[in-house]
Amino acid sequence: MREQIQEFNAVEDLAKKFIEAVKNGNSEIVKPYFYEKANFYGQLNEKEYQSGSIQGFYDTIDKMGACGDDYVARIDVITLEKTIAAVRVIEDNWHGYKFTDLLIMNKISGEWKIVAKVYDTLSCEG
Repeated sequence: MREQIQEFNAVEDLAKKFIEAVKNGNSEIVKPYFYEKANFYGQLNEKEYQSGSIQGFYDTIDKMGACGDDYVARIDVITLEKTIAAVRVIEDNWHGYKFTDLLIMNKISGEWKIVAKVYDTLSCEG
């Protein structure tokens, strides 16, 4: 049986908080939606592999600050099954980069949390 539409809306709303935090350069907006032991993994410009505690993500968006008016993003709920979900966030013009993020979510004690962020990037020039 397919999950109720409100569950899809809940994970989409969480991804909207992620976008809001990234766009405004303010990790405090999204911190409540990450699991405390979440991690991130990704490739920066096909050169540098990064991974670690989600604190590294928080530090980066806080350091980089708000994006310009040309920043755009979209959300795709890829899958949702009972207590797991995967959401793709596509972003253009984040400080000169194009990002594809996969937000892996788990419903923990009745609340959706991002447990992992996996990403890939391209320079906007490339």
